[in-house]
Amino acid sequence: MVTPASFWDRAAAKYDRKTAKGPNYKARIDRAIQWIAPGAVVLDAGCAGGQITLDLAPHVQRITGIDISSRLITFAEARLAQQAIENAGFKVAPPEDPALEPGSFDAITAYSLLHLVEDAPATVRRFHELLKPGGRLIAELPCKEQVGLHFRILIRLMQLVGKAPSVHLYRRAEYQRMFQDGGFAVQEMKIYNPASLNTSVFAIKETG
Repeated sequence: MVTPASFWDRAAAKYDRKTAKGPNYKARIDRAIQWIAPGAVVLDAGCAGGQITLDLAPHVQRITGIDISSRLITFAEARLAQQAIENAGFKVAPPEDPALEPGSFDAITAYSLLHLVEDAPATVRRFHELLKPGGRLIAELPCKEQVGLHFRILIRLMQLVGKAPSVHLYRRAEYQRMFQDGGFAVQEMKIYNPASLNTSVFAIKETG
């Protein structure tokens, strides 16, 4: 049986090459740095090969990257060793890992993750639990409106032959409600790079 973890282990090398830094990469990092406080303790959920994790590290107090793929974490740890960054670390784990303590993070980043988990609303609630009061969340995700029918059909066909992961697409309004119901005040939902099909979400944990 192909599990999400085994799929990403198998696809790790190709995916890691595909996610090399592109022309929009620096702008994404700059926006994150502006949103996250310099002294923040950060969780990078779904960190893949750790490129974003390590590029954010110089701008925060501590950052931990997690991913369900042990092979992707191996790539991340190799980059960490090569760059000798002392305030970053990696772990094979999903967001619901009980070793992650509630209220222990100032900020969470989740790039290209929520459409790949089985229960996105539960993951958003988990992010709320993991954040300190007033904690900040950055998510990048494809909204259903931006993903054409032909692309969705292609993904389905690729899934049937094991060439694509399980994907759960939501509409923009559904994501908006998901974050609000999960205890977040959404500050911005914006497409910065139309070519990527991803919407950037910036939200703050509400309390009370």
